[in-house]
Amino acid sequence: MASTNLFDSRFALFLAPLALAASTTLVGCAGDDVSTLGDEASVDAESAAGLGLGARGAEVRGVYEYLRRYGYYQNEELAEHYADWTPAVSREPADPELFDEALEEGVRLYQAQHGLPVTGVVDAATQRIMQMPRCSHPDYYDPPSVVPTLDIDPYTHFGGTWSSTALTYRFANYTSDFAQASVRSAIENALFSWRSSSSLSFSEVSSGENISFGFYTGSHGCSSAFDGSSGVLAHAYSPGGGLGGDVHFDDAEGWSSAYLETVALHEVGHALGLGHSTDSAATMYAYYTGNDTSLADDDRAGIWSRYAAYASPSGCGWLSSGQGLGAEQSVWSCDGRFQLKFQGDGNLVLYQGGSPLWASGTNGKGGDRAIMQEDGNLVIYKSTGQPVWASGTAGSSNYYANLAVQNDGNVVIYRSGGGVAWASNTCCH
Repeated sequence: MASTNLFDSRFALFLAPLALAASTTLVGCAGDDVSTLGDEASVDAESAAGLGLGARGAEVRGVYEYLRRYGYYQNEELAEHYADWTPAVSREPADPELFDEALEEGVRLYQAQHGLPVTGVVDAATQRIMQMPRCSHPDYYDPPSVVPTLDIDPYTHFGGTWSSTALTYRFANYTSDFAQASVRSAIENALFSWRSSSSLSFSEVSSGENISFGFYTGSHGCSSAFDGSSGVLAHAYSPGGGLGGDVHFDDAEGWSSAYLETVALHEVGHALGLGHSTDSAATMYAYYTGNDTSLADDDRAGIWSRYAAYASPSGCGWLSSGQGLGAEQSVWSCDGRFQLKFQGDGNLVLYQGGSPLWASGTNGKGGDRAIMQEDGNLVIYKSTGQPVWASGTAGSSNYYANLAVQNDGNVVIYRSGGGVAWASNTCCH
């Protein structure tokens, strides 16, 4: 779905430690008039320790300016460039240097958004999070009809979704920081992580792509230029036409393979329509916590809320890569004698004539789907994205493996290139 305001439908991942806020700007493809917030956005961690109601001074102003930057209070730049944005807090502090109830409300919402104890006090734990590198999209991005509360779901949505789950991508260019083959591998690994956790597929094309990946410096056909090393790292557009779904990386950064894959994994999530998560373990958490190239439970739950988790089996004898079973669904051997059934109690059971031959032993553990993932792993998940059982066969040698329910009573995961990755050892009944 195309956006009427391109700026309101893309994110920018931005290294913005609180102590460096004076030297950073609002991010992404904003207009040329987006300006630096200035020295008042800086907070000294020690002097701000334990700031709460009644505190006064420059440190309090620093907290206010930090929260204003990320959408908690009136901000002309955010209002101009994010069509549906409204401040999370409906009232402004009477004095930016006085810690009053309006500022306390903003601190409480900030703490809830980032999984912190909701105290309303800028304590050591809150300061630690504020000083971490982060994505600079507003923490709250809701239309005026939505009132922010302290009850926040971990994953969030942003923008629309792609109308098709078969998506295409193209490399517009490459960084010179390391080999092109390694650049491709890092980004394609990020795509594969999302593919393995959903019904999405990605294929490379030479033109007409849904998602374009490119490296740029300064002005690059976007209304806001990249700012050089250690500032804006990348920005991505949410699903849609034109620039929708595109991901731009700042080529002035010093990229490495793991660093690029981590940033790409986050940005592709935005390009698929995911917002930020309150779960600090999630790829979609607003703050950068180091190189992490795997999706968390909450990331899976988020992508499942936007796209199907798996495709249904298409015939007898096989649960192919990317297919899965929901409650009370089955795959039968082609001779009709053996049934692999995912029961409503969460147990995956192989039956012959109503008698069980093998079971995952997961009854009552909350699983609601069994997926033959494209990474080669057969996994039973809860709806929250938490795995409750797995075949333990994930790995590059098992990519695109398929599960067979054989006429001899054996359930086998076969590698795409041949060979057995796993078996139930129930052969020859």
